[in-house]
Amino acid sequence: ILMIKKKRISTQLEQEGAEHLVIGNLLRFKIQSFLCPKNFENYDLIAVNPKKNMMKKIQVKSRFNKEASSFPLKKVGSDFIVFVKLNCAKRTKGQIIYGYDSEPEFYIFPTKLCEEYREKTGWYKVLIRNIPDYKSYKNNWKSISKALDM
Repeated sequence: ILMIKKKRISTQLEQEGAEHLVIGNLLRFKIQSFLCPKNFENYDLIAVNPKKNMMKKIQVKSRFNKEASSFPLKKVGSDFIVFVKLNCAKRTKGQIIYGYDSEPEFYIFPTKLCEEYREKTGWYKVLIRNIPDYKSYKNNWKSISKALDM
């Protein structure tokens, strides 16, 4: 029997796009924020309130797939996790079909909440529908500004 290992699909461009979308939304809501250098382990962005000398670390988790409902959370060290459903493609039989025009969806969760609801082994996935009232976290940018005492 010949076993062929599936080649992982690179989603680096989509991930970087998601980080920029999150920065754009934070700035839209007057939350100063900055991208961290690549390959920081536990967070991707920093949101700040310079008047109060406060900062919050943000980890961006993105999925390009329209049907995505979970993300892996192996390492933690951030204050917030923004789960971005890019809604730009669909995976079918190992292929990616682009061309969907749905707007991205943003779910802003406190990291501690995600830790509480993640799997305890394997990929440590967080299935968002297991988080109570998860829809209330959609576009909840105010949670970050509130944490920054703005």
